[in-house]
Amino acid sequence: MVQSKNYNTFIKLFIFISTIYFLSSCKSESADADVNSQTNTKKNEQTDIETLFDQTTFSSEVEPKLLKELEICNVSQRDLDNHFDPACNPKFFRFFQFIENKTLEDAFLLQIKARVNDFPLRRLLIFERDKGVLVKVNGFVANLIGTRISKTKHHDLILRFNDNVSPGDIIFYNCLYQWEDKHYVFKKIEQINDANIKPEFQDSMNTVISNIIKNNRMEF
Repeated sequence: MVQSKNYNTFIKLFIFISTIYFLSSCKSESADADVNSQTNTKKNEQTDIETLFDQTTFSSEVEPKLLKELEICNVSQRDLDNHFDPACNPKFFRFFQFIENKTLEDAFLLQIKARVNDFPLRRLLIFERDKGVLVKVNGFVANLIGTRISKTKHHDLILRFNDNVSPGDIIFYNCLYQWEDKHYVFKKIEQINDANIKPEFQDSMNTVISNIIKNNRMEF
């Protein structure tokens, strides 16, 4: 699991977590405040995503070709219990489109199952084709839990990060990322352990959580 290594950041997080119980008790109040947030969208504009890696086949012939092009899996592997040398199989990989006017072949999100390539957590890789070559524009140690319609052709992403702040004590950050200058950038922390962030804490929590994500190398 990813460990918090910066002591000062951990202290800030500890102080914040002390307020989370108050935030949780005020979920309904903070939900009302969310209506006025410019970065939030109506419920029917968000697509919630749950990836169970329980599919037996890909949705098209494009996905296995893309995996082969990335050389991220073993096309000859038949053992679906082998995470260290994974097969090019939907048990380990799931694709999503994120640009409205581009096909999957030219731009996609790739969610990778935990333990694949001997990495303990889920990863999300973002690729776009440039001059015929797939280029990684973002990488996250995170789980894609939702997308939102945006004013641009690139969907907003809701990413869930896991932070093991101490042995057995895992905290979840649900963060909004938006497309800027040819890649996705952190915009704000929306929830911690499914508790909404009150408006008066938003700016300070954006700074704290963004630093934790960077210090823990959950962006790469």
